[in-house]
Amino acid sequence: MVSFVLAIFSGVLLSGAFAPLNWWFLLPISVALFLYSVTKTRKPFLTSFIFAAVFNYLTLKWSGIYVGLLPVFFLVLLQLIFYLPLGFISYRRNRYSRVWLILPVLLIADEIRSIIPFGGFGWNRLSFSQADSPYIIAAAYFGDSVLAFLGISLGIALYLLCARAQLFSVAIISGITTVAILLPVPIIEQGSVNVLAVQGNVPKLGLDFNSRAQEVFNYHLKQTDIALRAIQSKPDVIIWPENSVDIDPFMNPQVGKKISDLAKQIEVPVIVGAVLKGTEGPENASVMWNSDGIVSSKYVKRSLTPFGEYIPLRKLASAVSPFADGVVDFVTGNTIVLHQVGRAAIAPIICYEIIDDSAVHSISKNSNLLIVQTNNATFADSGQSAQQLNITRIRAVENNRWVVSVSTTGVSAIINNSGGIQQITKQNSASFLSGDVELTSETSLAYKIGNWTALVCIFFSIAIYLGKRRRDA
Repeated sequence: MVSFVLAIFSGVLLSGAFAPLNWWFLLPISVALFLYSVTKTRKPFLTSFIFAAVFNYLTLKWSGIYVGLLPVFFLVLLQLIFYLPLGFISYRRNRYSRVWLILPVLLIADEIRSIIPFGGFGWNRLSFSQADSPYIIAAAYFGDSVLAFLGISLGIALYLLCARAQLFSVAIISGITTVAILLPVPIIEQGSVNVLAVQGNVPKLGLDFNSRAQEVFNYHLKQTDIALRAIQSKPDVIIWPENSVDIDPFMNPQVGKKISDLAKQIEVPVIVGAVLKGTEGPENASVMWNSDGIVSSKYVKRSLTPFGEYIPLRKLASAVSPFADGVVDFVTGNTIVLHQVGRAAIAPIICYEIIDDSAVHSISKNSNLLIVQTNNATFADSGQSAQQLNITRIRAVENNRWVVSVSTTGVSAIINNSGGIQQITKQNSASFLSGDVELTSETSLAYKIGNWTALVCIFFSIAIYLGKRRRDA
């Protein structure tokens, strides 16, 4: 019973490492506490189940704000399956070497659940809790997985220090972490571009935030006018969020003309997020009108949100939630498109794509600035937006790019290539961000290694476990 209580507590602590609390140090503390609970019980798999269920529910409960508890239950159940192998860290022989098994198990679990099923759902990967950690810059060298590697390793070291006073292990892990903290930020600048990012807000929160045609569009048009009057210098580009144009501007000439007129009048390109009525179905797109008021580039979202923008297993999904019947499957984009504004090669990332490693990696290739266009109205008044911002901060480091993240309802932010927040808005309010952002063309080591960074961390963690097991045999 004590182990079950500790498993619950460790799951609670781990959720606290994520937004809205953002206490990164709770990751190693949670790992240490879980190790104590799982090595003291005769039901290690049940203990692991409880730990994973509590952690996943508390970090993902926002997903059920408007759709109910049952879909959240299935999401949590699917997520915690990947944590069940933690039960192999048990009370048996070589216990103190077996605690190192938690490192590869958690790293592998994070990677697999980011890929399968339905393209994966790695929203609460452990690395995404480490945006405020002192060693965040290590992600520029070995990808986001190294942040989970360091946090879990610190937890193991803490457990060993308390349980067996293994000072040697603690010294090694502390040394590795110190080196990670001291790594330099890779920078080769290409100048800067002045951006105006508009957070126009929505008339109401929830699934039907855009139920009244053109209202969200009018909000962003009005807020853009307010922002242009407030700032002192003309921007080089204006950026609106995902779904800011709530009616197809190509099917509605009045809406398209207003965007075109805005761009022409101030002689500034305008990048908007819009849902387009394509020939094969709706498209979630990032569209740029240039300073002449002409559409010059259009990017269609390539990584769609399962059960949000398309419904896998539709019959089963409809039985779980009646909202599934109202979802029309979107068309998946298949082309990488950058918005070119002077020297700025702007890579658009639309909302859910930010957790897709391959989507972010591929579109960053020839860019020197990333923008994240997102809509958080469906999950406002929760930690979802802040969690997404932390993921974006880590992507900025991982790809050595400044990022402008703009949301309909907030939070929106300008983030530098070391993950630092330069400007930020509040949630559920109309606001804007304005200022210079640096253009960086140098690719990070993590980008050059690509998906191998995760495998390097996993193989290294397996080697540590096998080495400790042989030594303690």
